Amino acid sequence: MAPQEKTAGFDCPKSIFEASNRLSEGSLSVEALTRHYLAGIDRLQPSLNAFITITKEEALRTASRLDEELRSNRRRGPLHGIPIVYKDNFDTAGVTTTVGSEIFRNRVPTENAAAVERLSRAGVVMLGKTNMNEFAAGPSGTNQAFGDIHNPWDLDRSPGGTSSGTASAVSAGLCVAGTGTDTGGSIRIPASWTGVSGIRPTSGRVSMTGIFPRATSLDCCGPIARSVADLALLLSAMISADARDPRSVNSPVEDPADGLATELGGVRLGIIRDYTFRDIDPMVGKAIADSISVFESLGAVVKTVQIPLLGNKLDYRSVFNILLFEFNQVIRSTYNSTLNRETVFGPVVQSDLRRSAQISTDAYHEAIDARTKQTDEVRAVFSEVDALITPTMATTAPLLSTSLEEFDRGRQFMLPFNFVGLPSLTIPCGFSDGLPIGLQLVCDSMNEALLLRIGHAFQSATDHHKAEPPLYWNG
Repeated sequence: MAPQEKTAGFDCPKSIFEASNRLSEGSLSVEALTRHYLAGIDRLQPSLNAFITITKEEALRTASRLDEELRSNRRRGPLHGIPIVYKDNFDTAGVTTTVGSEIFRNRVPTENAAAVERLSRAGVVMLGKTNMNEFAAGPSGTNQAFGDIHNPWDLDRSPGGTSSGTASAVSAGLCVAGTGTDTGGSIRIPASWTGVSGIRPTSGRVSMTGIFPRATSLDCCGPIARSVADLALLLSAMISADARDPRSVNSPVEDPADGLATELGGVRLGIIRDYTFRDIDPMVGKAIADSISVFESLGAVVKTVQIPLLGNKLDYRSVFNILLFEFNQVIRSTYNSTLNRETVFGPVVQSDLRRSAQISTDAYHEAIDARTKQTDEVRAVFSEVDALITPTMATTAPLLSTSLEEFDRGRQFMLPFNFVGLPSLTIPCGFSDGLPIGLQLVCDSMNEALLLRIGHAFQSATDHHKAEPPLYWNG
């Protein structure tokens, strides 16, 4: 394992709220904050490999412009001057967007993704594009073309995938926050294994326009940050209806940044005991049990509920029939037209395409029908409780050398909620042998504000999200 280090010096803000206050009062400049993070990236990128592209010159130009706006009393809002990163499947105008694939190494979009455009208008500074699993396929954080991404808690371990670089960078203090996508857990897995917070919003809440698809009916995008309060500010800026995205939701919803609270009186939380504590590491189970006690101390009522679909051994055929069939539709023509495709594309993409070729159109439509039925079954539980509690993953971060089959162990807490499109939040809730453990909260559709309120209350009563990994940039 490469040497790990902590640094000390620059008084870096620990949250968007703190950074925003210091920027607006003039005690900190956007340029100084941006240079701090760029210096950290320069120092730690060789160890973490969290970035594919670092946009240093563009970041400094943006910082200078935003400082001038502050001097002219033209503050855009709480994200004005906040340095963030984008997963490299978000289109960024004039900046390489590889989707983690050799085939797109030189791909330069001419327009920003809708989410990038909204965040840019809110005043963020782009520090760079983060490394990821090729075509957002697989939970490992490995990449044949651009190299594996490393976990700042232990460089021999996976940060999780596929939003690996974003989670690694946030965890290591190389940015305030960043974006990810989530088709089968790709925001929540890496956030959990690197000890940060991440949210997968309701399907359709944030436009997917300009984000390279993995599986069009399952894809979702959202933010990754150290705290739930920061997630709320980012998600508030990202949410929008978009006529270009056929899955976009156009309905009035509560602003997720409103109503964050530190107590949970009257909130009902559900535990599916034969699901939540099944096939998980003992220390993960203990961390979840301890977290339940925290929620109860905050005034929440925790009760046992049943969802028959989740109480039995899950059959993932419908999930993967949709995911792989749609992935085949997205990438097959590019794959077939590529010379030396057997070596250009990585092993997970190769495997997914082989498996997808066995899925018939009839099987795909049967899976779509099954999803409609199962969505109703899962959502029915929210007549009894306001949110569900589960582990995020069944284990802590495995070694990067772990087999692909082993990486899939424990995703039972990811796939069902992606399948039915429900908002899901992961927050740190403990440690096992020095590695972070994540807790997942799930709410009914469009209830991101409640989800974030519950998560914020937990973080107000605990310090897990404040822990810094051995490899952390303080400047």
